[in-house]
Amino acid sequence: MGLLSFLKSKPEPEAKPASAPGAAPAPAPAQTAAAAPDANAIVTRSEIVDERHRLCGYRFSAPLPEAEMIGALVAAHLPDFAQRRLALVQITMDAVVFNRHLPLAAPNTVFLLDRKAANLPADQIAGRIAALRETGSKVALRGVSLDAEDAPLLAAADIVLLHLQEHTLAEFQTLSKQLRLRYPELKLLVDGVESWDEQRMCASWGANYLMGHFLTTSDKVDPDAKIDQSRMTSIELLNLLRTDAELPAMIEVAKRDPGMTYQVLQWANAPGSGQTTKVTSLQQAFMVLGRNQLYRGLTVSMFRLGGGANKERDESLLEVALTRARFLETCSKLPQAKRDELFLVGLLSLFDVLLGVPMANLVSKMRLSDDIRDVLLGTEGAYSPYLTMVLLLERNKVERALEIAETLEIDVDGLPLVGQAAFQWAQESMQQTGAD
Repeated sequence: MGLLSFLKSKPEPEAKPASAPGAAPAPAPAQTAAAAPDANAIVTRSEIVDERHRLCGYRFSAPLPEAEMIGALVAAHLPDFAQRRLALVQITMDAVVFNRHLPLAAPNTVFLLDRKAANLPADQIAGRIAALRETGSKVALRGVSLDAEDAPLLAAADIVLLHLQEHTLAEFQTLSKQLRLRYPELKLLVDGVESWDEQRMCASWGANYLMGHFLTTSDKVDPDAKIDQSRMTSIELLNLLRTDAELPAMIEVAKRDPGMTYQVLQWANAPGSGQTTKVTSLQQAFMVLGRNQLYRGLTVSMFRLGGGANKERDESLLEVALTRARFLETCSKLPQAKRDELFLVGLLSLFDVLLGVPMANLVSKMRLSDDIRDVLLGTEGAYSPYLTMVLLLERNKVERALEIAETLEIDVDGLPLVGQAAFQWAQESMQQTGAD
């Protein structure tokens, strides 16, 4: 199924319950064949951040009927991802009855059931939860209440999901605090968190996991904030690289910061560098790395310099930025030089959030091409549609993103593989550098 055709497909109708309300659920048939994995489906992801600001997992979905969505998530290697980190997937009660969920089962797969939408007696829902737990996966519930009828369900679940925008603040505070009091083993996941102020509020009321766009938004912006010396050294080196400065000039700048000297030598001696003898000088290191690899390394290191109280948040931002950058780099058939610049656009697009400094202040300190400068400052330019497209995809606005992709003459049917490859590349990059 091509991208444009699946977007027009109708939702899969919910199968009718096999038994009358209050009756025992019909026995589940033998496992039905899963839909063939669909590599042409765009899988969307929403970050799940824990109370320590770590990006501990994602909510996965695809704009498809349920059976085909599950096939698409299998094709996107969700069970492999869920060996290490949380993978939240919403499924229907019928998916459990007909065993459609089984191909996604893994230790950190979290199957989300909507208690209210199911409109089933509590004992039947309890049966679905038990079936999911038998696969070794976790279970999350949404649409629950503090009523006695829901108590056995909450006791059996691993996670309860509350949406911040579906309650008044007073109701939300009461509900979250009572859930934490009555079910101390139950984890609380809050969706719809749009700002860091909301994040802190929810965390103070007991939230373990949070979803929303808060991670990639600025928290406290200080127009007069100073950028620490290590990051200033990185910026200066980046500027020298952009202007094709001579090697001695770059070595002189790097020598001013012992931490930078150590970092560059570490990169040059990494197993992937292909060196058989140890690199011991900056001159050797710069020659081994080359300008392109050094430029990317310096840009990525900006997220990890400083080592302050926001380290976990910075690592989470780096993962998002790497995925965004790799997608932008590989989504088109532009000349390599322009694709290199799109990679930088993806990384730099979160620098103001990272540092709590207005983007204009950062851009003024860096020597960037006009095209990169325009998009970072929110001015219409050659790269603006590309960044808009990836931001729409991050917010699950797939149809609008594909419309932009078509105007950019991007192969829309190839975008799902590009997106999955970018996500996988970012995961591997984080692991190789010891972040995960």
